[in-house]
Amino acid sequence: MKKVFFTIVFLYQALIAGEVYATFDVVSEKSSELGLSISGIVGSLHVEVGSHAKKGDLLLALDNAQEKNEYEIAKKNAEHAQKVYNRYAKIADVINKEQMDNYRYDMEVKMLTAKNKEIVFKKTELRAPYDLIVSKKMTELGNIVLGSQTKLLTVESVEDIKLILKFDEKYWQQVKVGQKFIYKVDGSDKNYEGTITKIYPTVLSSTRQMQAEVKAKDLLPGLFGNGNIIVE
Repeated sequence: MKKVFFTIVFLYQALIAGEVYATFDVVSEKSSELGLSISGIVGSLHVEVGSHAKKGDLLLALDNAQEKNEYEIAKKNAEHAQKVYNRYAKIADVINKEQMDNYRYDMEVKMLTAKNKEIVFKKTELRAPYDLIVSKKMTELGNIVLGSQTKLLTVESVEDIKLILKFDEKYWQQVKVGQKFIYKVDGSDKNYEGTITKIYPTVLSSTRQMQAEVKAKDLLPGLFGNGNIIVE
């Protein structure tokens, strides 16, 4: 009897289960326009449109030979001053206190100078703030950069990806958060599966469609496709 009951329940669920067709665009949840806070001339460019970069990778740099040289010199001076201080600190009990204070002061000043030179040097470099793909390049080698007024690159995260679904408004009561979305990306035969995480509360007046979101991975922003929302 129980077996018959469960069979009936399963058939009932199958009958009322349905699919809602939806199209989608792949978009990044994180997009940034990158620039530098100081002015100069672009001296090196390490990416093009479509280039991938890991967090911390160098994307471009201004012509910074002077800043780099000043930083390297200041760094060596600081390292030498620290070695001198450490050497005399071992015999501080037989060294004049005023002389030890001078060694300490010299070390601290040179370390501070090196730190400031490092800050200036790093301001000439543009590095990836997160794992990204370059979607637009607004500069070339030799171009002038006017500090924060000049936007250099537009980038998008390759980790925080989502699908923006569009489906007919008549299904507004059937589509819910947590439902599965089975889909394919244009140009690929691979089947993907995701879960609806958000439903937009308004209807697009131009197309009479509703929108929803599905988290995704390993897809490029700008791709599109279609699939079916599994509803009951």
